[in-house]
Amino acid sequence: MRNTWLEEQLAGISEEKYQFIVVEAIKYIEQLEDDNESLQIALEGNIWSPKKWNEKAEK
Repeated sequence: MRNTWLEEQLAGISEEKYQFIVVEAIKYIEQLEDDNESLQIALEGNIWSPKKWNEKAEK
């Protein structure tokens, strides 16, 4: 998980009855972070694509 503060807060929940929820929340957040990173890379690739350099600006 990239958000260390959030990870520490979730790890601080030590009650056994909440452990399943904590583990699943961490997995979900990590998946969101991965999806966000993939989207960011795809968007940057589209913006910086050589095909885009040769397109004329639409007015």
